[in-house]
Amino acid sequence: MIVMLTARRLKPSAWEQFRRAWDPGDAKPPGFQRAYHARSIRDEDEVVSFGLFDMSEDHYRSWRAEADAEEMRRVDSLSAFVENEYVSGVYEVIDVVEE
Repeated sequence: MIVMLTARRLKPSAWEQFRRAWDPGDAKPPGFQRAYHARSIRDEDEVVSFGLFDMSEDHYRSWRAEADAEEMRRVDSLSAFVENEYVSGVYEVIDVVEE
């Protein structure tokens, strides 16, 4: 399982525009399971976004090599609504804690 995660500060009142630009539409990466956007309860312009993907690291690297230009255009588009990006990365799930 791969997790793609980014924590951002959006420009004031830019959530709706950011969300539209973020949406990959039908071009979701392979293995896409779901994505979450979580807003700080103290600051509505602080948003953590993460997606869960049922794929291996090798599969991720292969997809990214094929889709890099398209993904960079999407990120450039949504970046117009971002004031600051605190952290961004791709992570492999190494442990799951259940109820």
